[in-house]
Amino acid sequence: MTLESGYTNTRHGQIHYRKTGDGPPLVLLHATPKSSRSFALVLQHLAAHHRVIAPDTLGFGESDPLPPHLKIEILAEAMADLIIALNAKPAAVFGLHTGNKIGAALAAGWPELVSHFILCGMTHSIILERSEREAAIKSLVATPFARNNISDDEKRDREQGAASIDAIYKANYGFDLAPVLASVTTPTLVLELATPEEDHLGRQATAVAAQISKAKACTFEGSDRDALEQRPDELAQAILDFTRA
Repeated sequence: MTLESGYTNTRHGQIHYRKTGDGPPLVLLHATPKSSRSFALVLQHLAAHHRVIAPDTLGFGESDPLPPHLKIEILAEAMADLIIALNAKPAAVFGLHTGNKIGAALAAGWPELVSHFILCGMTHSIILERSEREAAIKSLVATPFARNNISDDEKRDREQGAASIDAIYKANYGFDLAPVLASVTTPTLVLELATPEEDHLGRQATAVAAQISKAKACTFEGSDRDALEQRPDELAQAILDFTRA
């Protein structure tokens, strides 16, 4: 697998991306405070079937800083510019955590650019009611996720994204997911990463899928934010089963 790196200009700043593989385009949108580096393992399973493009969200990785007065819709606009610039339309779009909000805004606002949408996240990330989702995220942020071994890539991601975290969370809290999903007409897979620690929130995938005209729900039990590292083959297979159906 040959991994290439490049930059493209958007109306809100220059975006760095990694790309590999051949086939229909697939855009991977990362979580906060990570970057396109977080997709290293899953890329290996997707590249045989897709031209995979993993951009760094503005403010993270090697991309330009966040624009002022940030909204999720602004980040989606930048990703629309990237898809057009890379001649990748229509693309399947996978979004994890913050990436699922950007992907939702992209699918709703630019349906001609998105062939399939995979909305992925732990339970707290996909709660429809905005105030409940905000409370769940704030509770999680207040008790940081414990990890024994943090890779050099993740350390670098945290360093590069440190100045953007407050603004990106503020934009996340201000994003009203439910009405945006109601306007999505793109075939969508809602992929919930469910853990016993979030059982008290109740499973969300079915309710989220019900907001979208063409959607199905899937739940990975016992799978948290490290699914990209711990279960890359299963995650990739779920994506491929959906995009090739």
